[in-house]
Amino acid sequence: MLISPETQLLPPRYRNIFARLVIREVSDITELVNLVRSEQADHPQNSIFVTLDDLDQALYTSMHATESDELAIDTGDLDFVNDQHADEMAQQRQFAHTTAQLANPELRQSWGQLRGSRETDAAGIAALAAMNDSPTGVLDEVTILMHVPTGDRTTAISALPNGYFSDDWNTFQHHAVARHLAKRYQYQAFGIGASWVGYLRDTPLLADEAAQLVRDLAELYGCAGAPGWQHLSEALTRQCTLFLGYTDNFAD
Repeated sequence: MLISPETQLLPPRYRNIFARLVIREVSDITELVNLVRSEQADHPQNSIFVTLDDLDQALYTSMHATESDELAIDTGDLDFVNDQHADEMAQQRQFAHTTAQLANPELRQSWGQLRGSRETDAAGIAALAAMNDSPTGVLDEVTILMHVPTGDRTTAISALPNGYFSDDWNTFQHHAVARHLAKRYQYQAFGIGASWVGYLRDTPLLADEAAQLVRDLAELYGCAGAPGWQHLSEALTRQCTLFLGYTDNFAD
């Protein structure tokens, strides 16, 4: 695994005001998990958050996600041509607004409202299980590690809001999932890509905990009789991570 602090050398489209490390050549996701844990321990005032699959697409959909009525900000007073700090100011403004909107009780969604929101077939459940059984495949060639200035890790997605297409989980639905997983299973949101969102806990789940989580997830994804659910349950007793597909085509 190659780690570089030279985030300013990233292409402009990859730059994020919260980026601290650029990571390449991850051979095993355990390497990334250990780095995230180390950074979290050293910076407890922040939430450590990373990018996952298909970074280019994730950034593209994030840009459009922030154009929604709930998340859009006014940047008419910023001079992006002559002020080199304008883009940073816009990102700070976007982060503050997104965080505030996630705290808005009128916009907050519940787990119950998510039931059936990710309906898929047996092949989709099999893909979910396979990714969690061997999760290194959820990473792109480049991973950006961010220090997000919030102590509430359920809101870390404010650094990279995502969920643009109508069938995707939107930012508020992601927040509902993160709150539920943190409260019931002690999973903390730690990354997002173009199709997958990742969570991390200190230890793998016990067998009964994994079975309960699978029952919860079946409320969202359906296909409760699919054999992939048992495979997922078994994977979660070996892995500290949990990866959920949040788009219509996550299984592709």
